[in-house]
Amino acid sequence: MSNSLSTKDLSILEDQLNHEALANQKAAAYAESLQDPQLKAFANTLASHHKHRYEAMYNYLNGQQ
Repeated sequence: MSNSLSTKDLSILEDQLNHEALANQKAAAYAESLQDPQLKAFANTLASHHKHRYEAMYNYLNGQQ
């Protein structure tokens, strides 16, 4: 069984990478604009979550080459 990804799989992962990057940027921007400490912390947690998901997928894809 081959471990290589199909073109369709790579396209889906590329789209997901873009979604995670955008979600990270949006959550970080919201955190910057919020005054409430709890909401700010929550937005920062969301940004961190999306950043980790992005990095995990990016590292996985680099390992597939």
